[in-house]
Amino acid sequence: YTHNVLVPGSNPGGPTKKEIIISLFFKNMKISVFGMLPFSHLIKEGLEKLGHKISAENPELIYANDPRGYKEAMLMKTKYKNVPLILNILDIPWHMPKIQQQTELLVNQFLIQADYVSTISLKVKKDLSQFFNKKIHVIYNPIKDVYYDENIPKNNMFLFVGRANDSIKRFNLVRNTLFKIKDGEKKIKICGTENPDFGNYLGYVSDEELNNLYNSTKFVLLPSKAEGIGLPMIESMICGALPITCSDNETAKEFLPPDFICEPEPQSILEHIEKLDKEYSVKRELAFKFGKKYKEKFDKSSIAKNILNIIK
Repeated sequence: YTHNVLVPGSNPGGPTKKEIIISLFFKNMKISVFGMLPFSHLIKEGLEKLGHKISAENPELIYANDPRGYKEAMLMKTKYKNVPLILNILDIPWHMPKIQQQTELLVNQFLIQADYVSTISLKVKKDLSQFFNKKIHVIYNPIKDVYYDENIPKNNMFLFVGRANDSIKRFNLVRNTLFKIKDGEKKIKICGTENPDFGNYLGYVSDEELNNLYNSTKFVLLPSKAEGIGLPMIESMICGALPITCSDNETAKEFLPPDFICEPEPQSILEHIEKLDKEYSVKRELAFKFGKKYKEKFDKSSIAKNILNIIK
């Protein structure tokens, strides 16, 4: 086999399956990636690090990371019929109105036409299996390029990352917990696109600033009722901060040790903070242990490999 096996445009429907398999081994695939930022961008970077090329011309793989990219991906598929199409699902937000009908529409309009379907966690796979009875792959979603920096002092007590006004994030649990702590509102920093009118709201922050926040924080409060994956709890452990999540969040139980999980009630969260604070150095080592594993598992190159392994 040589690189010359692939001749762009030699097949009007795109390269054959055999040609695609050959290109996998040579790491010279042309791949079209669709979906919203930042994940689609991180996945593109991961694929490029593996030696592949992001291209809309003569692709050998078409991938859409979320429904916002499905239509473009389907249009690409109609042009290159032989090329495998992977459609990925980030979440099924059960709290949204008419979500069952919307998910059924998504399945019937798009997913049944895909060659492969994937999700970002076992929890989402379980949810999707209620609507889709074909094979579902789990690929996860990439974390941002966060890392532990020992030179950053832990001078911030609490951090919240996410859409604070989204009811599923349950920011009210954060607020009501901190009301129980003296000057609690002054001890939390909040970053994301939504201002909860509480604490020190920083707005949307750069990846560099987010990394600094994780490193400088003792506890990251993430009391969501549900998450597709909940990357802040992964990213916080990589940086040596302790995530605090709730027992009714299935993805928390999928990825975290029980030490960082408590009941979804302000008094329980408060008692959990106090308990972890007494054993902080020991629990921080536990966070580092999981963080080290997840740093590799959720790296953008690892996620790119997971995507390619679907068609391998």
